[in-house]
Amino acid sequence: MSNSQAHINKGITPSVDLIRFWWSFLFLIVFMNFWRLAFLTSQYEFLDASKWNLYLKSFLIGTRLDAVVASYLMLPLGVFFIVQLFSPKKSFLKYILNVYFSIIILPISLVHTVNIFVFKEFDEHLNFLTLNSYVGQKDSMQFIFEEYPVWPVIGGLLLFSGGIFTLYWQVSKHLKGGPGSVLLRIPSLIVSLFILGLFIRGGWQERPIDWGFAMFSSDFSANQTALNPLFFLGRSVVQFSSEGKADELTQYYDTEAAFRTSRKLLHNSRMTFVDEVSMTRKIESDSARDYNIILVILESHTAAFTGYLNPGQPSVTPNLDRMARQGIAFTNCFANGIRSAHGISSIIISWPTLPGLPLISRTESVNQVPSLGSALKAIGYSTLFMYGGDAQFDNMNGFLTIHGYDRIIERRDFEPGLSGTSWGVFDHSVFSRGLEELDKASKPALLTLFTTSNHQPWDIPPEYEALIPVFPDSLFRQGQVHRSMAYVDHALGGFMEQASQRDWYDNSIFVFIADHGISVHKSTFAKIQNAHIPLVIYAPGLSLEPRTIDQPVSQVDVTPTLLGLIDYPQPFTFFGQNTLSKKSGLSCKVIANEAFWVQDDYFYFERFGQETALYKIQFPIEDANFEPVSDLQLFNHYQKNFRSYLQTASAQFKTFGNEKH
Repeated sequence: MSNSQAHINKGITPSVDLIRFWWSFLFLIVFMNFWRLAFLTSQYEFLDASKWNLYLKSFLIGTRLDAVVASYLMLPLGVFFIVQLFSPKKSFLKYILNVYFSIIILPISLVHTVNIFVFKEFDEHLNFLTLNSYVGQKDSMQFIFEEYPVWPVIGGLLLFSGGIFTLYWQVSKHLKGGPGSVLLRIPSLIVSLFILGLFIRGGWQERPIDWGFAMFSSDFSANQTALNPLFFLGRSVVQFSSEGKADELTQYYDTEAAFRTSRKLLHNSRMTFVDEVSMTRKIESDSARDYNIILVILESHTAAFTGYLNPGQPSVTPNLDRMARQGIAFTNCFANGIRSAHGISSIIISWPTLPGLPLISRTESVNQVPSLGSALKAIGYSTLFMYGGDAQFDNMNGFLTIHGYDRIIERRDFEPGLSGTSWGVFDHSVFSRGLEELDKASKPALLTLFTTSNHQPWDIPPEYEALIPVFPDSLFRQGQVHRSMAYVDHALGGFMEQASQRDWYDNSIFVFIADHGISVHKSTFAKIQNAHIPLVIYAPGLSLEPRTIDQPVSQVDVTPTLLGLIDYPQPFTFFGQNTLSKKSGLSCKVIANEAFWVQDDYFYFERFGQETALYKIQFPIEDANFEPVSDLQLFNHYQKNFRSYLQTASAQFKTFGNEKH
């Protein structure tokens, strides 16, 4: 080989430090999969040999979370990597890598080992609550040292970590590569940073990957094996650090006093509490009526454009209005939050939005918080969630999988050629698929269908252009939302017309509710008006008299109301009310650092730690007048109700799966 050829080959050879960096990244992933195998082995008594392929898939699923953790662990080395790329003749990255890995191997092993012990004790992964309950608590630490072989384990881990590092070091020192030319070093740096950033996000999806990605099956052991303990621990720390201040601000009263007030608010003659220490209730019933439940969650459907709620404006929802006239129409329903993540979780698990992260993403949710899906599944329902977009968005897939839904149909399950927007296939295709699934579903069935089309960019299918009217006089987004909402209503009307020809139609309860409103109003009190959403219950075979309910309700009331309609026979733990047997209602919405409370004809507003106010509402809400209330007794009454409710909801939610802590 000539000197020029050797020079060229040397110039195009990747630098040895680039190879060392990505070898170290790969080593971390392999190392964490070793601990995944250790975790799976520790659960041997609960494993089913016939599910070996499912456990194998746990490793494939979990590797994506491992890559996220490995990316964060390699991030501090990025600076040295950058410097090294521009100083190829002074290689010191290998020494930095050796020191770094000699330090981190033991903590990684320790976290995985403690996680195995924690899981065997509590059936949950190591999280911030566990650490907070034990670390630094003298009695707890004494218990740990008495009950567990702490020192032998630490000694064993030291020896084990030393052996693993020796293996890493032996492989690293035999890695070969060249210095790399400048033309190669700069692109390799750019590509490496891009790949590292992609791994940190967990992929190309809309939002960074969450713990729900690991909830890929109905098998508890397989899901928990896929979940990376370091990822889950870090996620819980981020969550609780973001909630810390809000939690402190919502600790208003003695816990027992707030609990008693909350129980009075939720008291219902048809739903009695089963004990004195929990929010668990029961309907006096021996058996449930086996009605199908079709729950349609409508993306961004605001009351402002819904005819039965705002008759003073052109209606874009004639089909929903018709069912409101023939069924049960709620005129004062409010969203519990401002995003789909808030709405879906409040509807499905009947729990209000709390300060901090949406409940759908909170680590407590992995503890199988009670839900509509799990409640109906417990009495023989088949359960299906259908969404035209990516179900990994906002952690929906994992959340729903562990909350009682047998199947989740998402964008990839539809025919590839179907048209849609960046959010998913158009809703008429989703409704059509819903009919197909209901036709073949075992009975009774729960279908939860979440629409996507009424969202930016507010597009409608070309074939519907001539069918959907234009709203030229609209000042809000030039009528685009009116048209997309009208399209969804048109698709909904077609769905109901075809459903009426099915044999399961008369044996079904249809519920239509929005996931949240949109910011149409800009007045001082816009937060309550923008939260105003439709809620309609339509049950053609249930012989319910058409009626209008004007009391305040919210998304958390959907599940208890449905359980009341079918005479649900088992105890349940939800925070909503049966709106059909409750004389007075309430609604609570949390938006970042502020909240509002609607009860009777009063609107209470609080900006946590800063501002409070009470107003008398002159309905209807779309054109409401808000009169300041100076009566201190009334103010104290509604403030106490709101604060007790929010405090108890927050405290109770954190206890799911942590009763032993």
